[in-house]
Amino acid sequence: MKNILILALLLFTAHASFSQIETGITGGYLNVKAEGADDGQSGFYGGFYAEFSLSNSFKFQPELLYGNAGDESLLYLPLMLKYYVGGSDVNIQVGPQATYIFNSSNNDDVAFKDQLGLDLGVGVGYDILHNIYVRARYGFKIAQQSETFSSADFNTFMVGLAIGL
Repeated sequence: MKNILILALLLFTAHASFSQIETGITGGYLNVKAEGADDGQSGFYGGFYAEFSLSNSFKFQPELLYGNAGDESLLYLPLMLKYYVGGSDVNIQVGPQATYIFNSSNNDDVAFKDQLGLDLGVGVGYDILHNIYVRARYGFKIAQQSETFSSADFNTFMVGLAIGL
């Protein structure tokens, strides 16, 4: 009987926790700039997100994004923690971001193709309505050259719109 009560409590807690999940789509402008380059390559990004409410002020937001800038195709996996400032609709975002750059046959002279990188994403967002958000985010490379993270030095800037479903 004790095990059944514990299981029921765990199921109730899990249901209550997962009822605070929002999913949606996001997209916008993308700029990727390699270290030492004068100009970045501009393009777009798009993908999906889930948002888990941890409290009134904190939310956790994992995303899966595809980006295309110039001839570069990128895949992003940001894991952002959002803090809502003073109970307002303005939030500050920070978290790690895995970045994968696909090998492109169009431009083989670029030194950072087909590689995995680890970045630190920082940004700011504003909730326009209950399920429509704008945000701007900058990703800095944080992993050093290694067998796992062999990415080149580049930074990413994103600004876009997210819509909850």
